[in-house]
Order: sequence, then C-alpha cells, then structure tokens
Amino acid sequence: MFYIQLKDRCWNQPESLVNKAAPTCKSSAVEARNEKSSKFALIKTTEYIRNIQQACYLEFRLFS
Repeated sequence: MFYIQLKDRCWNQPESLVNKAAPTCKSSAVEARNEKSSKFALIKTTEYIRNIQQACYLEFRLFS
C-alpha cells in the first residue's frame, strides 16, 4: 500500500528533458556494424536457449 501511495504521488511529474527526436546525422560504419553484430548475437542466443529448452523437454519425456 505504501508503494501505491508513492506511485500515485509521482505519476504526474513532467517527462525528462532528453530530446526524443531521431538523430539527423547518419550513423557511422562502426555503429552500424555494432548494431548488426548485436542483433546477430541476440538471434543466436535466442536460438541457443530455444534449442536447450527443447532438448531438456525431450530428454525429460524420454526418461520419465
């Protein structure tokens, strides 16, 4: 209940002053490569986790 009271008191504060507009300058080649690398890593990590979950599920069904 204490959390709700504090949350209700703070909900009306103004948003931060950070400019949320899209940058007008082009991203550099390094930033583009880093973004592409990050997306690739995320896809591969997700695929790896999904494969592990499937293997555990199948092994559990096999040995139970």
